Amino acid sequence: MNPSAAELLEAIDASPFPDVVVLPNNSNVILAAEQAAQLSSKNVQVVPSRTITAGLAAMVAFDPDRGAAENSAEMREILDSIATAEIAVASRDAQLNGVAVREGDFLGLVGDRPVAGGAEFDDVAAAVVEQLLGEPRGVLTLLTGDREPHLDRLLARIHARHPEVEVDVQHGGQPHYPLLLSAE
Repeated sequence: MNPSAAELLEAIDASPFPDVVVLPNNSNVILAAEQAAQLSSKNVQVVPSRTITAGLAAMVAFDPDRGAAENSAEMREILDSIATAEIAVASRDAQLNGVAVREGDFLGLVGDRPVAGGAEFDDVAAAVVEQLLGEPRGVLTLLTGDREPHLDRLLARIHARHPEVEVDVQHGGQPHYPLLLSAE
């Protein structure tokens, strides 16, 4: 869901705190969040998180004893160091940046760039993981959706190809993405 600037301003103003940090978690929401921040009488910092997993990683840095500016700076550093991806199910046949998918196929995106598509979850997920781990990373987080995919083969492949990477699997419960990923 893409909230409007007015909806975000309402949420900001409803906060009992004078400092507010907004994590849009979607590239389509960043501009609305920045507009809401400008309209608010509170000290609002927008940390331009573009994905849910980036926003979750940034939230780990939040310290309630710091102000919005300090928290925002720390969160931005985390965003600079994280790579995120998602596996979605195509709602229609499409050709995206050279990646062909049919309705019902899995589509793998790294950041907002399509990198793999196909009928087999394991193949698409493995291609996405390889892109995420293309540069050295220490931790790979997997958030499974409400229809949890079977991860046994994917996890075995990750452990075989990247034994140095710590893998953390959590149930996220998100409705539209079978798998959300982040690499730090």
